[in-house]
Amino acid sequence: MIRFQQGRAFALAGLLVSLSGAILGQAVPGSTPKPKFQSDFFGEMPRVFCIVQKIDLKRRFLTIKQDGNGKVREIPIRDDTELHFRDSWGELGDYFPGQHVMLFLYVDDEGNWAYPRAVQDEIHVSARHGWFAKVVTIDPLKHVISTHREEKNSKGEVTKSIDKELLYAPDVKVWKGDSPGGIDSLSVGDEVIQQMTEKNGLLAATEIFDRKGDDAVRTSQEARHRSDQDRLGLPANVTDLETISGSLLVTVAWSGAERAKTLKPGDAITLTLIDGGKPFAALVGEIQSVDSRMRVQLIVNARVASRLALGQPLRLFLPGTGPALPTGRSGLPDQSK
Repeated sequence: MIRFQQGRAFALAGLLVSLSGAILGQAVPGSTPKPKFQSDFFGEMPRVFCIVQKIDLKRRFLTIKQDGNGKVREIPIRDDTELHFRDSWGELGDYFPGQHVMLFLYVDDEGNWAYPRAVQDEIHVSARHGWFAKVVTIDPLKHVISTHREEKNSKGEVTKSIDKELLYAPDVKVWKGDSPGGIDSLSVGDEVIQQMTEKNGLLAATEIFDRKGDDAVRTSQEARHRSDQDRLGLPANVTDLETISGSLLVTVAWSGAERAKTLKPGDAITLTLIDGGKPFAALVGEIQSVDSRMRVQLIVNARVASRLALGQPLRLFLPGTGPALPTGRSGLPDQSK
């Protein structure tokens, strides 16, 4: 009986230690801490609609004007910023002045903007949220369409109705398939999304898409983006570096992760710094999936490694794409030694 009570007391003491550790935010002995999705921070991140004012490709900054208050701000575009364009992936140079986009923003402790997790053009954000709205009226004299959309809960009950009147440009493109028509190809009852663009101080729809049209432009953009990546390389950054051995670890951003999965140990590839500099060669050691990204272990010439830095943005070219494989001091290290 005494032995049983002692065992129960020890178990209770162990439970109290575990609970106190959890309450104080300490790791519980025997558990392995792991990174996980932090929904509280995700919920704090602002979603801001705005109009592109200027694109600075050299500095990788975007100047935007916020909807509502009209405030103009300059924001940095980081190597891990997701750039969504025409319901697919894009490059910073794809965006254009006047374009209506949504920013999804990381914030600091005070809630100030840090940098965008994502820049999404209106086509992408509307399509991914399923914001296709039924055309109710078309007024060709005023260049206005009215739309109606309903949001429903899991039981199919209508929780919200959204009615809008949208100005459209005289040369608006209406996509219902692989090629666009004019406004006369739009019909009452069509379910559509649109890309709004500011012209002469007014926001007007410059393109309108039904679901088939969205599928068509997304497929076209995916092909274009693949071609851009062949030419520009996959966006990545230096994650770890050991100079004398030439050990280089790079992380490929989400936009290039699927293609980075095709790399194989022993592949010889070319990389460049995003801000210029000489291309250099590398041998692939191994690859590893990390959340939505890919981590690639590389071996480079120590002379190259000596000019790299942690966090440095890079472009990684798959075999058969980009510049020719460099030789000499920027070439592959001698593996025979």
